[in-house]
Amino acid sequence: MDERETGEVVRDSEGRQIVQRLVLHEERATVDVVREAAGSVEVRRVVTERQETVPITLYREVLEITVKDGGGQVLMNGEALEPGRTYEIPISEERAEVRKQVYPFQEVIIAKELRRFTQDEQVTLRREELDVQHLNVTPDATPRTNDSQR
Repeated sequence: MDERETGEVVRDSEGRQIVQRLVLHEERATVDVVREAAGSVEVRRVVTERQETVPITLYREVLEITVKDGGGQVLMNGEALEPGRTYEIPISEERAEVRKQVYPFQEVIIAKELRRFTQDEQVTLRREELDVQHLNVTPDATPRTNDSQR
């Protein structure tokens, strides 16, 4: 409301008459941060196979029978053994049984971290400014002095 609507003269704290009030505006940058997926990761274990040769030392226990020339006859399972020849009879034998055991051989750490960084964006902001144009004064107008304003 101004004096035309109410008929009142509005003055400021120094007693000057307020003719008009202007509100000037400006733009200010506001930023909204939007989280977007930048990529995805799939982590999985893959089992591979390899062939490996494992050297194993095994033992076999045998009974050796050697018949010497001269004396009597030696029988084995009802058969006569020849003198001077060596016979082997297996007593025990080792056999390999391969077992597989799982051992950790490597540790992999997968971590997620939120990293902070600064990004500069150029933005053009506008603002209103007051532009006062001095117009030519007609000859019958007299300039005012500070004393006449009060």
